[in-house]
Amino acid sequence: MAGDGGTVQFMGVRIDDVGYGDLCRSIEENKGKPGYICVNDVGNVVGAAKDPELFEAIERSLLTVADGMPLAWYARLLGCRKVERITGFDLMERLLARRNGWRHFLLGDTEETIARVIAKARKTDPALTIAGHSPPFTGQFTDGENASILERINRARPDVIWVSFGGGKQEKWMLENLSRLDRGVMIGVGAAFRFYIGQIYVPPRIIQTLGLQWFFRMLSDPVRWFKRPFRRKIAFALHAPLEITKALRNATVNAKHVPNPRKKGGRSGGNAADALTQDLTRDAMDRQAKNPAPEA
Repeated sequence: MAGDGGTVQFMGVRIDDVGYGDLCRSIEENKGKPGYICVNDVGNVVGAAKDPELFEAIERSLLTVADGMPLAWYARLLGCRKVERITGFDLMERLLARRNGWRHFLLGDTEETIARVIAKARKTDPALTIAGHSPPFTGQFTDGENASILERINRARPDVIWVSFGGGKQEKWMLENLSRLDRGVMIGVGAAFRFYIGQIYVPPRIIQTLGLQWFFRMLSDPVRWFKRPFRRKIAFALHAPLEITKALRNATVNAKHVPNPRKKGGRSGGNAADALTQDLTRDAMDRQAKNPAPEA
């Protein structure tokens, strides 16, 4: 069940009980120092359960949010009350339009894509500050390229750094380079740049709310979808009942070992409360019998 810190786990991988407002507060509180936020879909969570490096990257993040209705439903079932489905695209679109004076840096994808993102964002808010952007993402930076990117970021002094490398790669990069940044909250957003400019079609909101975005993407690009996303979604569906059962069992065991402050005279839990109620009721009846109300 949801822990004291507002988290649950799936196959050991953390999911935080946070909504959009919590995420904005975390950025505001941490933008003056280096940090990062993971936006995890089912594929990332299942992948992290088998990839120690990705697992560590998610574990050390400021927040790890649920990108996908299945993860949000799972977290709610285990007691999370604030958790929202927050996609990288939704988050980026909302924060770029927020008009709060934050400085943004765009990292990843291609020069053409980034130029289109900047053009659209500045149409929405002409005063928006895009403090800088990266060279095109080439799959694997050389040490020199990586050092140049970090120098650009530190020179720009951004509050938010949008990292669009794709799930798995971006989380590992953020952890690896965290100590080399002066400031700014990095957010891994996958293909959000292309969603933002309309290069990848966003399904209708009702499809997303029903958790059927995977089906929409499967129809759009079946060859790519069946390579990895399909296998990881099947793995999630197979493990979910086991994870839910394990969480509920642990919650039951923990509840049995929690001392009850009302425990008295060998009674515990609900029995003690019932007995106390019965004692008070009996005392009230005895007082009424000894001091009957005067007749009208």
